[in-house]
Amino acid sequence: MPVLQIEYTLLMHADNPATAPAPDAERIRNLIEAGRLADAIAAADRLLDGAGATDGVQLLSLKSLALVSAGQAMDGLRVAHEAHDRARTDTAPSAAAEALLAIGFALQAMEDHARAIDVFTQAERIAKQADDPHLLARALRRLGISCSVLGQHAQAESILGEAATLLAAHGSAAEACHARFSILNARSRALDALPGDAAAKSDRYRQLYDDWQAFADEMSQQKLTRLEAMATGNSGIAARHTGDWPLALTVLGRAATLQAAAGLRGHHAVTVNHVGAILLGQGRTAEAIAELQRGIELLAGGNPRDLMEAWEALAEAHEQADDPRAALAAYKKARSEECRLRDDDARLAAIQREQRNEIARLAGQWARIAGQDALTGIANRRAFDDAMQRLIDEARSGAVRSLLVIDLDHFKRINDTFGHATGDLVLQRFGALLGEGRRSGDLPARIGGEEFALLLPCSLTDAVEVAARIAGQVRHHDWRQEADGLAVTISIGAACAGEFEPDAMSARSLFALADRRLYAAKEGGRDQVCWGDTADARRRTT
Repeated sequence: MPVLQIEYTLLMHADNPATAPAPDAERIRNLIEAGRLADAIAAADRLLDGAGATDGVQLLSLKSLALVSAGQAMDGLRVAHEAHDRARTDTAPSAAAEALLAIGFALQAMEDHARAIDVFTQAERIAKQADDPHLLARALRRLGISCSVLGQHAQAESILGEAATLLAAHGSAAEACHARFSILNARSRALDALPGDAAAKSDRYRQLYDDWQAFADEMSQQKLTRLEAMATGNSGIAARHTGDWPLALTVLGRAATLQAAAGLRGHHAVTVNHVGAILLGQGRTAEAIAELQRGIELLAGGNPRDLMEAWEALAEAHEQADDPRAALAAYKKARSEECRLRDDDARLAAIQREQRNEIARLAGQWARIAGQDALTGIANRRAFDDAMQRLIDEARSGAVRSLLVIDLDHFKRINDTFGHATGDLVLQRFGALLGEGRRSGDLPARIGGEEFALLLPCSLTDAVEVAARIAGQVRHHDWRQEADGLAVTISIGAACAGEFEPDAMSARSLFALADRRLYAAKEGGRDQVCWGDTADARRRTT
């Protein structure tokens, strides 16, 4: 069975208030939906000058989508990365996730699904941290599509099912329909991959046809024309493989009309060529020739592989019509497209080499994205855990390494009194303060909620001095800038890897010691540093 028609969907949606685009962004989405990609790109460029952080991320993500949809995947990837850079200055974690979705979409278009999955996983993590089910559903849907393309069919259907459930509850009606479309596509790919020919799978294709047809009918009722057109084409392809050619011709004819009206030229060409192949199989040679010629016209300047196959089918039709001259001419065209295909393959190899170089250049930045806390911009728990293991390895080799575990005092009270938005600002400001003036070997990290850590290449004594300095900076910071009456203090537990015998030294034991001292500091009155080990030997500084 030929590859099912590719789904089209937007990355940005207005239905979630946290990420709802401004009216200008909405207009760009409408241009993309209408197929006016050049106009969408130009409009985004005009609006980017002077755009704020959130609007800028949305506009760049939309521009990336338009570029990728126009076949300029590498340019789209660069623009999506620019969107992520801009998102780092935004206060909403969802902005970074929007940019990650754009990056992943571009990678999918470049068939780099391994990296796409990694990027979508980061968007998934941000969505979970932000407790944003709408954003989570969109990340999961993109993840599921890549898994499906890679042949991980059971995994894909599970992920896409979860995305569909979330979108049904938290997304727009259109988004929920796109998720269901993705599930049907995943099922179709899974059926294609099963052993056996179409005849042996006829009953399953019949069920698939019924499902596609029901979906297309529903899309018609909801006025979702593009989804209706693509689903109708897919139902016609499934009908062809049930062996019910009259039904397939009827459905494919309806799909061709819908696709032409929606401007889906590529889908239209695929549908017309399916019609031609069925007519040829029925012995309706003249009609098959007319349809195949129409499909070739629609494919003009398009994919040489599709054109080569279409010319070969037309040559077979002319042979069936006992027209050897026309058959020979069609075969020559097929061979010409084959030569162009080889040339294009060579050019593609060169382009892919450039893409690989560009991807390699950006890979380090994606790795940084993967280890970055969305709210504060410093390292996240994943990066902290990796660094802790390296710290222990270095300490076992004789290096001096210390750890500070830090907690914001009475943070729940801050949220309850001043609101969660102010609480997020406090976390951001503290993250920035913790990262100020750090040396190359230091690693500040947010490890969960209001808990932070700082890895230091120094002795316990020096680490305590650093901790006391940070505590003082927090205490004397003018927090009234964030909210009138706001005051913030921190408690810190300090520990050094050298306090352990080599056999007992581990990331877990070092963290447990620092964490135990953190709680001793809190029990001792908060706003202090504790680096002693027992109640009577505990030493603090304020």
